[in-house]
Amino acid sequence: MNLSQFLIEKNIHFEENVSLSKKTWIKTGGICSYWITPTSVKQLNEVCQFLYSDGISFDLVGQTSNLFFHSTYNPKVVVSTVKVNKYEINGDTIICECGVSVIKLAKDCLSQGYAGFYGLVGLPGTVASAAVNNAGCFKCSISSMLISADVLQPDGTIQTMTKEKFHYSHRSSAFKCGEKNGVILSVRLKVKKAAVIEDEYKKAEEAKVYRKNKQEGPSRNLGSVFSSLKKKQNAKNWISSFLARTANILHVSSQKRVSKQMLLWLYGYTDLSRYISDKQINTFVWRDADAEQKFVRYKEFMGKVFDNLTIEIEEKK
Repeated sequence: MNLSQFLIEKNIHFEENVSLSKKTWIKTGGICSYWITPTSVKQLNEVCQFLYSDGISFDLVGQTSNLFFHSTYNPKVVVSTVKVNKYEINGDTIICECGVSVIKLAKDCLSQGYAGFYGLVGLPGTVASAAVNNAGCFKCSISSMLISADVLQPDGTIQTMTKEKFHYSHRSSAFKCGEKNGVILSVRLKVKKAAVIEDEYKKAEEAKVYRKNKQEGPSRNLGSVFSSLKKKQNAKNWISSFLARTANILHVSSQKRVSKQMLLWLYGYTDLSRYISDKQINTFVWRDADAEQKFVRYKEFMGKVFDNLTIEIEEKK
């Protein structure tokens, strides 16, 4: 039985020869032969087991808010989890299907009086991807609440993996670094009621204001591109920092904007100005069709300014 026949027989929705630019967060990518959208854990399990057993490679994606698909990337199969999105609360435990939206879960849990979600109300992505990427904001994270996850292994078995087996490190996990493989079907989270729910709402509002003032909106960007930024000690960086601080003191312009412009000029990358956020040099914005090539130069530029860059987003090419 071929893949199309299997999907039709199992009543699993799919599309053929799909332009990834119409599906992905930043509207990039090549052509995908099969874009598959299961609507339950059962369907997700079935389709991934079929792909594993037939030796068909596939990409598993959620909202793609951390993925950069190059225009040259033409995968045969992409399985999207965004419709595998049910969850239930049992006492102090939340059982989430892998595709649950972090933003929706955070807003719902905040409204029901739970602690630790105030910083997640603006974090795009799914619960499973947040667990894999060890993503978080404002001292809140899915990984800090994680009890365990049910993971479909390439051999077709389902294992329950405790938090300890994720081997968390800064913005990473055993899954993200390739130490472990498999498809996360669902996760269990440990939660607790807030001591003072008004404090949680206050912190959520403060986080919202901070994002508005200090970060780009979610459109056309993947958030922080690199982790652990540390400027190299050299004359160019010292000059840019000095001029940026001076401009800020004199109220001529924002310190980050001046620092960005000076660094681009000093290193010879002024053509990147419109693609790099004025609020955060670590944010690249895919503004037009030229952005893909500009991103190559952006990585080159950042490598000259900062030491030991670790890319935080995932590239597919």
